[in-house]
Formats: sequence, C-alpha cells, structure tokens
Amino acid sequence: MRVLNVSFIIFLSLLISSFLFFKKEAIACEAITLIGFEEIHSNVYSDSSLTSEQRSSLRNTINQAHDRIEQVYGVTKASPRIIATNNLEYKKFGLNPTGMQNSGFFRECIFLGPKGLNVDVIAHGLVHAEVRYRTNFLVEHTELPAWFIEGTGIKVDYRIPFLIENISVSKEDVEQIKSVFFFHNFPNTSVKSYQASRIAIEALEPKSLYFGLERLNNGEKFEEVFGL
Repeated sequence: MRVLNVSFIIFLSLLISSFLFFKKEAIACEAITLIGFEEIHSNVYSDSSLTSEQRSSLRNTINQAHDRIEQVYGVTKASPRIIATNNLEYKKFGLNPTGMQNSGFFRECIFLGPKGLNVDVIAHGLVHAEVRYRTNFLVEHTELPAWFIEGTGIKVDYRIPFLIENISVSKEDVEQIKSVFFFHNFPNTSVKSYQASRIAIEALEPKSLYFGLERLNNGEKFEEVFGL
C-alpha cells in the first residue's frame, strides 16, 4: 500500500509538472500581475522595462492595429490581454523578441517583445486572437489548420517580406504548407512558410472571414466553408 501511495504521488507530481511546462504561456497570461507586470491601459500590461514613451505610444499603436484589421476583415470583437516587455528573461513564459499570440484559460493573450511593439506585429497577433475568440474549442482544434490561421494574420502584417509583391514561392511550397495542420508542426522560424501561408489564403474574400468562422461553429467543414 505504501509503495502504491508513493507511486501515485510521483505520478501526480510528474503530471502537474508536465501541465505547468506545456501550459506555461497560459499560466503567464492569467497570472501576469504576479510576475512583475502592471496594467498600463485597459487590458494592456507592461513591466518596468518599457520606457514611459513606449508605454504612452503603445495604446495608439494598438488602436492603429485594430483599425487596420477592421479595414481588411471588419469590426473586431475580441479583447485579448496584451503583455509587453523589453526584457527577454520572460521568454520562459512564452515571450520572444518579436511576439506571439496564445490562449489563456479564460482569455486570449498577445505577448510582445522589444521587436514587436509595432502595428504589424500587433495586428498579426490580434487577428489570431480574433479567429480563436470567434471559434469554439472543437472547431479550433479540428477544423482550423495552422497555415490558415497564420495566413489570415500575415494578411494584415505589412512587414516587407510579407507584402504580396515581395513574395515568390512555388506551388509546391504552398501545397507543402497546406499539409501542416497543427501549430506545433508549423515551421515558425521560416519566412517562406509564412509567405506560403499568405499565398494560400489569397483567394479568401477577407470580409467573409467572420461569417465563415460562424459557419464552422455551426458544424460545417473547413473545405465547404472556405474552399481553400
């Protein structure tokens, strides 16, 4: 009996440790004020590494990003928590030098590093948050391929490599990226992968995105809705 108790405790400890490791970004999203961040604007958090000028301009930059998305896709509904820092020590919680969007347990979060405090990166992350906000858990994990989520984000990301006139990828590159479904398989260090994702969603009518996501929630299949 004692051996069983010890084995159970070890198993439970390993389970909790694994959960904390794989969900560290979600935990950071929910508990950001406990690791040195404060709310500087509504739903916008920063640590002391951001200068006063950066803090002041961040709200305006976020508003510009929202405006860009609304011009392309329409009015947004999501209100993700935006977390910004210049301190790369926080990469262990999901931050990187540029930025990334991640889901918390109760909300969407966008982590911004020192290279991500601009309209392009913020707009990109906000689209990810919007897509996830508008889809239920089942749809997000069974109907939305990684290349589609990335492509819709890249469409509002006007950094030079992602402008349509600067993209030169082959049909094979596009078909290869369209074979990637899960995010953990998406080659996120490859510029060409993002470019191929951008080309892959080119046939999408942008203003149909939100309605298409609603159709997915109602049980229709990705191929039927978007035909990409």
